[in-house]
Amino acid sequence: MRVAIVGAGPIGRATAAYLAHHGHELGIWSPSGRSLTGLTPDPGTDDSLLLSYEGALAGRVSVRRIRSVADFRGYPVVLIGIPGDAYAAVLPPVIEALSPEQLVIVSGALSLVPLWIRQRMSSRGAASADVVAWGTSLGTARRTPTADVRLNTLRTRFDMAAAPAPAGPRALERCRELFGDRFNLADNVLAVALANVNPIAHAAEVLPNLTRIDCREDWPLFGGMTASAARIGAALDRERLEVAEAFGVKVRSIEEHYRLSYHVEGADIAALAGAIEAKYPGALGPKTLEHRYVLEDVPFGLVFLEALALAARFPVPNISGSIALLSSACGRDFRADNPLIAELGITCSTPAELLARCRTG
Repeated sequence: MRVAIVGAGPIGRATAAYLAHHGHELGIWSPSGRSLTGLTPDPGTDDSLLLSYEGALAGRVSVRRIRSVADFRGYPVVLIGIPGDAYAAVLPPVIEALSPEQLVIVSGALSLVPLWIRQRMSSRGAASADVVAWGTSLGTARRTPTADVRLNTLRTRFDMAAAPAPAGPRALERCRELFGDRFNLADNVLAVALANVNPIAHAAEVLPNLTRIDCREDWPLFGGMTASAARIGAALDRERLEVAEAFGVKVRSIEEHYRLSYHVEGADIAALAGAIEAKYPGALGPKTLEHRYVLEDVPFGLVFLEALALAARFPVPNISGSIALLSSACGRDFRADNPLIAELGITCSTPAELLARCRTG
């Protein structure tokens, strides 16, 4: 199958490597082009690059460099693998190039971005493509000195949904053809968005370690989840679960997520984090606040959850307080950094109206 990847960071590279490793034809596009400059040209070919990878899979494959968004039309599947804070800058020209016949997959979809993509396609008078939301990425990945990307893990199960919801079964079949049987089909894209625990977990990790981050210390990501940090995480997660309940959506708790994702046991967040640190030692927290744990997860995670709570007309004091504290720490208003909330009219909708839109796309 021919697949175009939007984004050439670790997740985009890892996804491209996985697909090419399994025989699919890959094109990859970097918005600025900088993320592709380090890849080796494939000798004897035009616009192809060699991508080396190690870890959960190992090898070297040839991928096509996509130079223009107009070239996306040659690919039946377009997978978006960029952080939420890049949506507004990167996606508008991509959306202009999409056609209704394509399947669009958003890896780690945040803030109902599938609805935003379809709304933008409709606004130009065109039919909208089916857009799939993945609750997370295919795996975890990073760049290393010895390969273009290291696939640290490949997730065995995670949630996905389609906008519109009736397109879910055929989208599930296509995702399985590409990536294997690793998907749980959720009812709608809102259920997938609410299942994402990253904003909760990362806020609980970052907030108690702000001075360590400022001092650029090496600090253990899970080892730093002390009892007080875990209580922050538990309070934030209770509010996420309350938001999900208000919209009639059932999602796993952060404790369940840790047990299933990392295959560990523990009575609470602190015990589970300790078990993760013991089983997978060495994971370090960020050394700068210019990090996706903050720049992506606050405006496109916590602010989004707060907006849903506003639509449901109840307060989420721990989520709101975390947004305020992290905005103060960074000297910026994270509530102003997510344009999707206003464009989708989330706070002006009732839960029933928003849920209906998520089902119809």
